[in-house]
Amino acid sequence: MILSLVLVALLAQSPISVDFRDADLRDFFTMMGQTASVNIVLHPAVQGKITLEVHDVSWDVLLDVVLKNYGLSRETQGNVIRIVPTFVIEQEYKQQAAVEQARRNALPLETRIVVLNYAKATDIAPIVSKLLSPRGSVIADARRNALIITDIAP
Repeated sequence: MILSLVLVALLAQSPISVDFRDADLRDFFTMMGQTASVNIVLHPAVQGKITLEVHDVSWDVLLDVVLKNYGLSRETQGNVIRIVPTFVIEQEYKQQAAVEQARRNALPLETRIVVLNYAKATDIAPIVSKLLSPRGSVIADARRNALIITDIAP
């Protein structure tokens, strides 16, 4: 198993030479996948023609240059490479961030009272407030020298 992985890695690093004239971009990516022994999944918006002539270039460098040239990005999971337009990746990351933010906003708030012994609560409250989530708050109780901290559970 390890020997086959090393062999695939050595083959993937060996330089290739390619000469395409007005070839379909989808065919180019299919050929790159066969060269590197990886699976390529193309987004439906990946289309166009490609003309290039390169000599003695590693397949991953060539792939990155072509992706950049056509405004595309790749995601790798195991031996599968997903090729999509860059704006699609950006939209997906924004959606994931929005879902994560909604998940955090749905978490219940928890309140804890922390009594301090060697520091003043009024001095520590501004420091603690910087460590809280956007929904969190801290109140300094000078009479008890305590912090009342409300935030999502850690």
